Amino acid sequence: MKPLLTFLLVLLSAHVLPAQSRITPAPMPADRVTVTVHPGIELFTVVQLLAGKYPMPNKSPYAKETEAYFVPFANHPAVQYARRLKKVYPDMAELGYCLDNFPQVRVHYPEHSVWYSLNGKDSVQTYMRLCQQFFEDSHFWAFYQKHQADYAAWAKPVQARLAQEGLVNKLDSLYRFPTKAARWAVYLDPLNGWGAHAISAQELNPRYADQVAYTVGFLNRESTETTSPSFSLGTEAVVLVWHEGSHNYTRALQRRYKDDISKLAYLFNPTDAGMQRNNIHSWAHCFDENLVRGVVIALFRQYHSPKEARKQAAQEVVGDFQYAGDIADVITAEYSRRPTGPDFAQFFPRILTYLAQKYPTAESTTR
Repeated sequence: MKPLLTFLLVLLSAHVLPAQSRITPAPMPADRVTVTVHPGIELFTVVQLLAGKYPMPNKSPYAKETEAYFVPFANHPAVQYARRLKKVYPDMAELGYCLDNFPQVRVHYPEHSVWYSLNGKDSVQTYMRLCQQFFEDSHFWAFYQKHQADYAAWAKPVQARLAQEGLVNKLDSLYRFPTKAARWAVYLDPLNGWGAHAISAQELNPRYADQVAYTVGFLNRESTETTSPSFSLGTEAVVLVWHEGSHNYTRALQRRYKDDISKLAYLFNPTDAGMQRNNIHSWAHCFDENLVRGVVIALFRQYHSPKEARKQAAQEVVGDFQYAGDIADVITAEYSRRPTGPDFAQFFPRILTYLAQKYPTAESTTR
C-alpha cells in the first residue's frame, strides 16, 4: 500500500560521515530504542499467511517451523474470516499492535482506522476478536516463547547499528521538538519478505502514543531453509529510520495544517504515470511522501558527503517524487543551517508557502 515498501529495497551504498555543520548528537540512551518481534503483529501475520492473504516469507528455519506448527489451524474461524474480508494487504498485520498485555491478551479497538474504511468497522473488530481467539486456540504464546532466543539474537546487530550511528538522535536534532523525546520500537518481521512499514502508534493503540514504531522484514530473497533471518538492515538503515521516523513525527503536523496542504492540491496530477506506479491517489498522500523524502535529503546534506546527498536526491527524482528536492532546499537553506531558530513545528508552514511561491497557480500569477 505504501510506495516506501518498494523504495526501501533499493541499496544506497552510503556511509555515515561526521556532521559537517552541526555538533554530532550525544549518544542515545539505551532505553530509547527497543528491538524485538511483536507478538501481536506476528500473530496477525500468521493468520494472514494461513488465509493466503500475505506474501510468502523468504525461506528460513523459522519460516519452516512456523508453517509446520500452525498448518493444523488453517481452517480456524479467524483464518476463514480473513479470506472473506474485502481488502487485505500485507500491512494489515499492523492490527496486531492493538493487542498487548501478553499472555493475558487485551484488545484495543482503534477509534479510526484505514482498515475500517476498507472493510467496515464491525468486520475488522470481529476479525480482531477472532485473532485473539486464534492466539488461545493455537497456543501461540508457547510458540512465541520458544523462539525468544532467536528474537534476541536477531535484535542484537540492529540495536548495535542504531546506537553506533546515532540515527535516531540525528533525526531528533532536525525536528527539535521541545517535548519529551519519543521512544522507538523496531519490530523485526521474520515472515515479512516485502519491506518495512510505519505504524501509527497513537491511532492504533493510544497506550503507546509516545512511541515511534515500524516493522522491518527479512528481505533476503536468496535465502534457503537453513538461512537464519538477518536484520542488520544493511545500507538502507539510514533511509529506513529517517523516512519512517519522519512519517510518525510529521503526522500530527499534517493533520493540523490539513486545509493549508489541500490548497496545494493543484500540484498533484492523478494521471501521472509515476503517481500510479507509486500507488499514490491523493494529494495528501503525495505531499506526505514528498515531505518525508525531503527531510531525508536534508539530513543527508547535513550528515553525509555532498556526493551521497546528491545521489539521495537523484533517487527521489527517479522515483517521481518531484517536490522532495524543493522541500529539502527550503529546509536546508532556511531551517537546518540555523540551529538556534524555531523548531520544525514552527517552521512547517514555511514549507507550504515555499511550494506555493515556487509553483504558483495561473490565477495567482495574474493578480
